Amino acid sequence: MGEGIFIPDMVEQDDGGIAADHPPKLTLPVLAAPFPDAQKSNFNAIRRSLVTVACKDVPGAHYAFDSSVLAPQAKDAFTALKGIIDRHPGSPASIFGHADPEGDVVYNKFLSERRAESVFGMLIRDVPTWERLFSDHSKTAGDVWGDDSVELMLGALAFTADANKKEKLAGVIKRYQSSRGLAPSGRNDKALRTKLFAEYMDFLCSDAQGTPYKLEKADFLGEGDKHGAFQGCSSFNLQLVLAKSETDDFAKDKENGKARRHDANFDNRRTIIYFFEKGTKIDPKKWPCPRASEGIGKCVAHFWSDGNDRRLKQIEDKRRRFGKAVRNHDERIAQIEKTFACRFYHGLAQHSPCERDLQMWVLQLKIDGSRQQGRDGGALKPLANVRYVAVMSGEDTAPVIRGTTSSKGIIGLPLWVPIASMTLKLDLAAAMLGSLPPVDPNKKGSDGKPIASIDIEAPAAEKADDLSDPFKDEKSFVAFPIFGGNLQRIVRKADVSGAPDELEPDAGELAVAPDEKGFGARQRLFNLGYGIAKPFEWTDVQLAQFVKRFQKDKKLTVNGQLDDPTIDRLRTEYGS
Repeated sequence: MGEGIFIPDMVEQDDGGIAADHPPKLTLPVLAAPFPDAQKSNFNAIRRSLVTVACKDVPGAHYAFDSSVLAPQAKDAFTALKGIIDRHPGSPASIFGHADPEGDVVYNKFLSERRAESVFGMLIRDVPTWERLFSDHSKTAGDVWGDDSVELMLGALAFTADANKKEKLAGVIKRYQSSRGLAPSGRNDKALRTKLFAEYMDFLCSDAQGTPYKLEKADFLGEGDKHGAFQGCSSFNLQLVLAKSETDDFAKDKENGKARRHDANFDNRRTIIYFFEKGTKIDPKKWPCPRASEGIGKCVAHFWSDGNDRRLKQIEDKRRRFGKAVRNHDERIAQIEKTFACRFYHGLAQHSPCERDLQMWVLQLKIDGSRQQGRDGGALKPLANVRYVAVMSGEDTAPVIRGTTSSKGIIGLPLWVPIASMTLKLDLAAAMLGSLPPVDPNKKGSDGKPIASIDIEAPAAEKADDLSDPFKDEKSFVAFPIFGGNLQRIVRKADVSGAPDELEPDAGELAVAPDEKGFGARQRLFNLGYGIAKPFEWTDVQLAQFVKRFQKDKKLTVNGQLDDPTIDRLRTEYGS
């Protein structure tokens, strides 16, 4: 995972893969010209693009090579998926399966679709789908579920062979059948699999408390129609293109080269589940992704003009990764985002944390807490669930982003230019006006009559379904100018101590100079609330003072120096 991928309240990464909310999309002004009176029957039309709001990946570790069988480790992925579903009610999903570039693209189209379909079938608890994947592998000779899949599922449910008794699979099946009220035949037949598949689906797809959950076809784009709910992308959209030097080395290694190549392509074997804006509908007949049985022509028709170079062209001494430019190479194919061949998928996946392309400005907003006697203000607390409007430049036609801060006061803004002056407007009235406690009804006024209770409430937070429309009261929001710029390094992005790191796009990165580290530390300290404005103007004495405060708060050795423990903690606290 790339440097700085973790963003509180937005991106989670663990053994279950990545679960993430997408950064909000820019709303651009619509400029439409009038038609002449003679053409009154004509009109301008615009169409809202598909907008992704969240994602969840099922990484390569959850599939075997050339397989669509979900491994027990995928349980963590689907536990995390439940969190995404709960945060985005009414947001339809679509599943995209991917294969690595080993093998024919038509074969990979079928394999990647089977990976997506196995996830879809599990989420809606469609056991017949898994039975078909088990029984029919006519187009994917390597993806044979067979006895191995049954043994794997039984093992996940705590039914494993007794090695001391030299027990065979048939014996394990008999024990499972007996415990589930089935006739103990010991056979891997449809009756066994109907029960086993359903139970294994519940095992994989459960929430953090272990309670199984499921989705309906209506929860997917196209509502479970032939197109939209799931599809395979073959090997057309690679996260990683290996260096030519390493593939040549694999070819020479007759003993272990094939296995090494499988391992190197690990990142390309994956399934990504995207969630779209609430209420998004599609016409399945117009969906651009074909089923494998329909061929790959429709996929190729949506390629970039240099799509084949993007997915096939290798650099001699460096890998290419989606979301990373290759250091010390100036050819076009070495630029950022040049590994996805399909324009349609690229548009959905762009800036998705699940595809490792995350560049954002991230703000955490805090406000004074309750005042304490003898102090000006209380401890800072996150400015949670507050509406905001971000105007991304000073131009009249500036892109605009509308949204609500997270429970930790986090705002993520897409990095659309390297440096920008922006205006952030906040609904501070809602943040600062709470319900005042009612006046004691027994308390008398000057006229001797009881004083009526007073209840002042903050305006109800308006949650528009379409945040491209202005909030009705956003003119009352408080505006703050903010500046987004380049964050200087405090550590190198890549460990280039040895292979295969030496092949990574960041390999060859220069060491961090003391001046760059010092300025990067100042930026992070200031952004974390330590110091005063204009950190580049701090004196050495001021810097030491702010560093000491940070060290004290984080229980580090308080020496005022940017030593290694301080830099490491600063990087951890900041996220990059």
